[in-house]
Amino acid sequence: MTASNMIRIATTDTTGAVEIACSEVKIAVGLPVTAAFQEIEGGCLILELRLGNESGLTPSPSRLAAVVDESLSNVEVLSAWKVRSASASPPPRHSDTILTPLHDSIPSVAHRAVHDGLPTAQWQSNEGSWQLAVPNVCAIQPTMVGLSRRRGYSQRFSSLEAAAIQRGLAS
Repeated sequence: MTASNMIRIATTDTTGAVEIACSEVKIAVGLPVTAAFQEIEGGCLILELRLGNESGLTPSPSRLAAVVDESLSNVEVLSAWKVRSASASPPPRHSDTILTPLHDSIPSVAHRAVHDGLPTAQWQSNEGSWQLAVPNVCAIQPTMVGLSRRRGYSQRFSSLEAAAIQRGLAS
């Protein structure tokens, strides 16, 4: 069974923040970096990043987190862990709503998810809920976005839930 190292970081949500953070983390750790999930709350962007690839040997997640924490002043390391390949494939799940990117009333979180090609959760303070937008990654150009809502601040979405919705969109 193979495994991947994951790291959860916080940074300022600016234009191109995902690409900038991935590039800076890649330089710091010397491994390929892929964004798996993003969460937006006000001006803060929280990213879950996959470090390295499943076939290569890499340092422990805690060591990689320490390197990132020491190297980058504009990034706060929140957690690090190793995920096994078998656990990375959750069963398909359907989202609450399916929209197309051309839909007139598509929320900003869905636009962001399509633009970044990344499952995106965003806190909606006026509604007191989280929204999760998951783009269909099977198409060259995403043709649909799954949108789910969850009431309450502490009831956050996770990258595993986003992966389950992506699998549901693909089926």
